[in-house]
Amino acid sequence: KTEYAEKAERVFELMKEIELSHGLYPVFVANTKERPFFATNIISFGSFADSIYEYMLKIWLQGGKVENMYREMWDRSVQGMHDHLLLKSTPSGLRYIAGLKPNTAQDKKENTLAYDRSMDHLACFMGGALALGAYTDPKGFDSFRAQRDLQTAKALAYTCYQMYARSKSGLSSDNIKFDRKHENDFRITSDRPYYILRPETVETLYILHHLTKDPIYREWGWEIFQSIECFCRTDAAYGSLADVNLPGDGPEDRMESFFLAETLKYFYLLFNPDNELDLLNKHVFNTEAHPIRTFPDLEKQQNDRRQCTNTQSNC
Repeated sequence: KTEYAEKAERVFELMKEIELSHGLYPVFVANTKERPFFATNIISFGSFADSIYEYMLKIWLQGGKVENMYREMWDRSVQGMHDHLLLKSTPSGLRYIAGLKPNTAQDKKENTLAYDRSMDHLACFMGGALALGAYTDPKGFDSFRAQRDLQTAKALAYTCYQMYARSKSGLSSDNIKFDRKHENDFRITSDRPYYILRPETVETLYILHHLTKDPIYREWGWEIFQSIECFCRTDAAYGSLADVNLPGDGPEDRMESFFLAETLKYFYLLFNPDNELDLLNKHVFNTEAHPIRTFPDLEKQQNDRRQCTNTQSNC
């Protein structure tokens, strides 16, 4: 029913009305006044914020690339991310998306923000999203913007792979902290050392392989899959790790539903060369990894069926 679409679209229209000049969205919105307003100045591409950015691009793709408001919001946010949040680690120069938080330093100026030099595993979805945005850029794939976004996508994918490769289990913690004085670029945060079978890195590896055909993304994915098999598999299913640097403790008696719905699905697609998905012309994944046909492809399919019915031919 169109009423559901209109209600969902209205949310984005309201976000567009209150968007900030840099195109980035604080993680909380309040609706206690005449119009919604941002209830915090914390900005992140991780928890509480990831899906709004992802859907800006994917709604535009699903609708046949004609609803320009969504693409404009996406491009504005990506520009803001490059201008304000995309940082480089020391000493290896790993690219990562930082956050912004209220400045708590004693010498702070009123209402100023400071970098939160950490990155959630959730933010690893941006590698795939940026690649999709680059390949479908209205300015053209060879434009400066598209090529910049693709290079950032590849750099973020490598950082997310390193989040796995540098732990003792070969699995990523839920959050890492980038320390300019740390010899290893980043450290695992003490409050989130766990791995709960998240899909975002595998999602990015699948999308980048699908678009670029570079075999390195399969190689990285295979390493991650082997670590899951080694440290998370049980007789019944798969379990989370409480600490990725203590793999000897074994998996927990707990498996998130997104492991089956998303993580394993993206692994399957990454290693299956014969799937019929076409992310540039026919399909788009929602945030829960369900492949959905784009509206133009659905319309074409319906027209083909009508033609078959009218001609009474075996289509």
